[in-house]
Amino acid sequence: MANLLETDTVVVGLGAMGAQALWRLARSGVDAVGVEQFSPGHDRGSSHGESRIIRTAYLEGAEYVPFVRAAWRAWSELEEASGERLVLRTGALMAGAPDSAAVAGSLAAARHHGLPCELLSAGEVRARFPGHRLRTGEVGVFEEDAGVVLPEASILAAVRLAGAAGARVLTGTVATRIEPDPDRPRVVVGDTVIRARRVVVTAGAWLPSLVPEVAGLGGGITVERRVLGWFRTTGDPAAHVAGPVFARDGDDCTWYGFPSLDGGRTVKIGVHAEAPGPRREGAQWGEPVDPDTGPREPDPADARRLGELTSGLHGVEALPERMASCMYTMTSDEHFVIGHRRELPGLVLAGGFSGHGYKFASAVGEALADLAGDGRTDLPIGLFDPHRWD
Repeated sequence: MANLLETDTVVVGLGAMGAQALWRLARSGVDAVGVEQFSPGHDRGSSHGESRIIRTAYLEGAEYVPFVRAAWRAWSELEEASGERLVLRTGALMAGAPDSAAVAGSLAAARHHGLPCELLSAGEVRARFPGHRLRTGEVGVFEEDAGVVLPEASILAAVRLAGAAGARVLTGTVATRIEPDPDRPRVVVGDTVIRARRVVVTAGAWLPSLVPEVAGLGGGITVERRVLGWFRTTGDPAAHVAGPVFARDGDDCTWYGFPSLDGGRTVKIGVHAEAPGPRREGAQWGEPVDPDTGPREPDPADARRLGELTSGLHGVEALPERMASCMYTMTSDEHFVIGHRRELPGLVLAGGFSGHGYKFASAVGEALADLAGDGRTDLPIGLFDPHRWD
């Protein structure tokens, strides 16, 4: 006979979004249980790799800017509550051709919301940020209101605070089934059934398998492999220690990176998306992943592909010192899924963050706690409505 655990709210998955939601629920006095199949801060999903970019002049669309602003505020609240520094302000450099998404999209968002940004020539970029090498005809957009979020540290801080506020945290426990119900939805975890008033599902790449009704939204939610690389610096380390986070549009991909977070020893870069056209042999993005198996380990083809991008940087080696694989959980329009589905009563969903969601985790957690409590939130999440494809 199954054991029965009763609570007000269950959060399934304590990664970027779930950890924040659990903390928000617990600190507001809600009896909450968090379920995590690994250990918080693990490297099996999409919330590891030491650093994530946060930027305000959002190239993916001006409609994201109010949500980024909410995230900045919510990150400050987590830092204050934890006593830890979790966000490093470095500024951001977006670079590419004048009509590229990185440049034109950032400028459009900045102009729409009156955000301070500077348009820089290739020479001005070189003078101000000597770690970067732009090609003839490329330009840069610099904004100060950007920086680095520390993902593992943020997750651990939120889970720790949630536990201190009274949440029960179950780690090393796999949720095998979620049963919607308007009054008492249930989560099956081993031989235990957790019955609650609401279930918040923040399972990342496992969302489509745990809630199959979500899998086909908008043509399908897919899980893809990505690879990150850390490259040794070879010149003046100061050029990379004091640099900005960046996103750059090249001929065949959009790539991104960070200033050195280890005293100038290495810089981290990765490929976000491949440009339209034939897929090159050995390309390391877009490869389907079974989350239970996980993405395959980085290989020499990944090292060579990432190494090609270093031609856009000064003073770094051409092959990475180390690499790591992770997963992107993609929606067809690359916007998130946050909210309720009518055919899934009792559940609050969050997923499909499509490789650009971590910066919003603080605000997503707040929105999920609101939705689990009152069924609504004042945060600007209309763009992410799970019913938008209907």
